[in-house]
Amino acid sequence: MTAIGRRYNASFQQTMLRIKDPKVSVPFYERHFGMKLVHRYDFPQWKFSLYFLERPRDAAAAALPSPGTKASEAYLWSMTGTTLELTHNHGSEEDDSFSVWSGNCGSDLPAESPLFRAGVVRGFGHIAFNVEDVYATSAALEAAGVAFQKRPDEGRMKGLAFCLDPDGYWIELVKREEGLFPEPQNLSQTMMRVKDADRTIHFYRDILGMDLVRAMHIPGDFTNYFFANLTPAQREAMADPESAEARAAVKTLWQPVLELTHNHGTEKDDAFHVHTGNSEPLGFGHIGFLVDDLEATCKEMEQAGVPFHKRPQDGGMSSLAFALDPSGALLCGAVPA
Repeated sequence: MTAIGRRYNASFQQTMLRIKDPKVSVPFYERHFGMKLVHRYDFPQWKFSLYFLERPRDAAAAALPSPGTKASEAYLWSMTGTTLELTHNHGSEEDDSFSVWSGNCGSDLPAESPLFRAGVVRGFGHIAFNVEDVYATSAALEAAGVAFQKRPDEGRMKGLAFCLDPDGYWIELVKREEGLFPEPQNLSQTMMRVKDADRTIHFYRDILGMDLVRAMHIPGDFTNYFFANLTPAQREAMADPESAEARAAVKTLWQPVLELTHNHGTEKDDAFHVHTGNSEPLGFGHIGFLVDDLEATCKEMEQAGVPFHKRPQDGGMSSLAFALDPSGALLCGAVPA
């Protein structure tokens, strides 16, 4: 049976992060990662603004409409790419005590870890960009004043790095094949931790219709599952997700994947609950998908047992809905313009 999401052409369209100051965060992503502000919304009555950034192909960047216009709004809700949705609550930029939670500090780490934090379990992990040379990119970013959580030769995993955005969110730098794209980087992943691997695979593959493109197993420790919305041609060319070839195949994609990390054994721990970032401490908010028919998609998902935080008919915004994945993470669904 065809997955619900595939019947309604669900496509991964956004990752929402709360930020302190858009005058710092938006230029950071534009300057260092080639992203473009494709649209913004301002809601002065509710005291927040939304900034949507995309890393487009260079050839398409010049044709993007001016952000904040009807044309840019239409582009946002009909695009085939994926954005970062940066959410700014007005006044936070002037609050010295304001900070966001990166998702990488929690009580599920050993007490002696510098990332241990009581009262919360790690959830969101990072976004990532693929680059041809992680070492050169890291050096250039550090020379430009960008802070690092991990340099390429630090730690056990050599050759990959994690820099930090202005709010402390982790940005992984991953090596891709040389000459694959002319652009220096491409937005390549959003990583979230999950409680139960089997339920998560069923949800994202069998209900949302995403393709499982890679499974990376670390026996006795954790497994990373990579999901993408593939075109029929990409699906035909993709390697078996359990094969050695899958690692390289995933890096040939321009569009980002969802990297879902399962730490083995959490599915058996009734007390274990991933922190979603939508209660204190606040940080990551949700991932989002465009669908052809929001009402029909949500109706079928609810019939399949998916819980909802907001249905299309709830509240004043009928073009949006929020479902919950098996770990409680919010998924925003929206109707294309």
